[in-house]
This record gives sequence, C-alpha cells and structure tokens, in this order.
Amino acid sequence: MIKVESLKDYIQILNQEEFLELATRIYMITDFICEDYPKHKEWYFFKQLPAILGDERNILFVRGIENPNDIIAMSCLKRDGEEQKICTLYVSDKVRGVGLGTTIVEESMKWLGTTKPLITLADYKLEMFTPIIKKYGWKHTETVEGLYNDRAKELCFNGTLTNKHNDEKRDLQNRLVKILRAKLDKDTTNSK
Repeated sequence: MIKVESLKDYIQILNQEEFLELATRIYMITDFICEDYPKHKEWYFFKQLPAILGDERNILFVRGIENPNDIIAMSCLKRDGEEQKICTLYVSDKVRGVGLGTTIVEESMKWLGTTKPLITLADYKLEMFTPIIKKYGWKHTETVEGLYNDRAKELCFNGTLTNKHNDEKRDLQNRLVKILRAKLDKDTTNSK
C-alpha cells in the first residue's frame, strides 16, 4: 500500500537534526534537476522548507516499502491567494508505472484544494507527464522562454507565470534605474 506523508507532520515529532536529515533525503531525489532549475537547491532549503511551518506550503513524500529510509516520490506544494501550485513533482524511475504518480498527484491536489493546479515543466519532459496531464484534463495555458534556463521552454498548465515573472523583472529594472541614477547624480556632483 502506498502511503503519502506530509513533512509538516514531522515538525513536532523529530528533533531539529532528524527533521533536517529527513528534509534533506526528500530533497536529494530531486537534486539532479538543478541542471534545469539552477536555483532549485536554494529555493528548496531557503524558501519551500521554512515555509512549511505556515499554511501556504507543504512537502509530500513517499518512502520505499523495502527500505523506509529511501524516498521514492515527492511533491512541493504552494497554495496562497495567488496560486495553487505543484512546484516540484518527482517519482523515482525505479517505481514508475505502478500508480505512484497518480497517488501523489491526487494527494497534492487534495491539499491544494483544486483538481487544476498550476504546474510547469521543461518542454522536453512533456512526454513523461502526458499521461497525468490527460488523466486530469489539465490545459496548456502558456509557454515561457528563458524563465529558469536557456536550454528549455517552460510549459505552464492551468495558469500562467508571466505576470509574476514580468513584475519581478520590472521591479529589478526599477531598482537598477534608481541605483544608476544615484550613481550618476553622485558622479555629476563629484565632477563639479
């Protein structure tokens, strides 16, 4: 029987060292995706993991049946006023094809409170995700180039990322303009 667990359930049960060890084992099955998402490790440990203390984020995982220390599937989730998102979803290739993906997706959707969560994936992974996409009738809503890397387009289902991405880009541009103006004003004052 497949048991999907929530890392939130271990916050009070384990001491800090044991909790971080479990959180690290969960992360390690996705470490390789840093090739596609260069800031994945930083995001997981400094944004996703600390935020599970609140109500807006969660990390679900499945242990191996033969060895409970093996993590064989995981999903990182976000639900807030803006989006209900499956941020990361991974099932070990050793156990694919036995319904584990369906189980963790369904538990993820249950926690998120929607059957149409925002989920994004690199374009070259589409074939791998097609069965889940078709099963739940998820709709391709946007393709974004250069969001996480220059190698792949990011395919968005059930929502969009560009508004948030454009807002962040605009904020960065505005900050840069302020810094450059301040420097220009300082250089102009010093040259007088």
